[in-house]
Parts: sequence; structure tokens; C-alpha cells
Amino acid sequence: LWVMPGMAGALWICVEAEDSARVVASLRIEPEGTFSLRFINSIYLAPVKETYRYVPSEGIVAVLVESPSAGVFEYYGLVPDGSGASAVYTRASEIRVRSSDYHHHRLSTGGEEISLNGLVPGGEPLVIRVKETCSGVSLLWGQPLNCDILSAIYSIRQEN
Repeated sequence: LWVMPGMAGALWICVEAEDSARVVASLRIEPEGTFSLRFINSIYLAPVKETYRYVPSEGIVAVLVESPSAGVFEYYGLVPDGSGASAVYTRASEIRVRSSDYHHHRLSTGGEEISLNGLVPGGEPLVIRVKETCSGVSLLWGQPLNCDILSAIYSIRQEN
């Protein structure tokens, strides 16, 4: 097995349509890297940022929740610090997201961000997983690609 320089241990955040397990978006993430899910809480109509870290031995770990709304923290059962954030530690193998409208949902890591709007119809769930490989669409280029091929392209872009 030959690996492109700089790609050993490369991982992907794969966003899948739950009903078909079809990858509808993906982002590259470094091992032990963090990623964030931003959205508007539908009850309090307030912005929320959930930050996760991928730890190979533990899976996806929620590490921080941020919002200017006290109601959001009450909803989560958390107590915010003075900056509108609360540290958490919750492990999961995947993140399931369901919204009637994904217009305000954004996934980001390493300076790259994608919108979840339009990936599936409103009301249909999305599943976010971290994997070594995934097939689907990279919204960074907007074309269907196998993520292994995308790794090579990303590596070449980084070296140029």
C-alpha cells in the first residue's frame, strides 16, 4: 500500500444520508483534530456551536458547547462560564442530526466549512462519522470523488 506524503493517518468527516448511508459531504480532519457543528437552536432561536475532537481510541468526543443563550445551556443541562461556553466530555461513535431546515447548519474543521443545507430534504436525518475512507462528494470541490483520491489531491494542493 502506497500512501501520498503527508497523508499517513488522514481521516475524513463523512456526512451520510441516514436512509441510504450515502455520503453526501466530506471534510478531511487530522488525527486528534477538532471539528465544529454550528446551527440555530430551534427552541430558543439562538446560535449554538458544538465542538468535537476525534480520538482514535475513543471515537468522537464532544468537548465544548457555546451559545449566547442561557436557555440553550438549560436545554443541554449545562452551566455556562462567563464567556458563554461550557466544557463537556461525551463520547459517541457518530453524531445524528435531524432538522426541519438545515439552512443554518454548518460543519467546519481546519479552516474549511460546509453547509448542511440541501444535502437531504428537511426532516431527513444526517449521520456524521469519522472514517479512514469514504466515498461521496467533497463539497470543497463540488464533485463526486472517492476520498482516497481526494487525499492525494489534497496532499498535492498542500505541497504547491
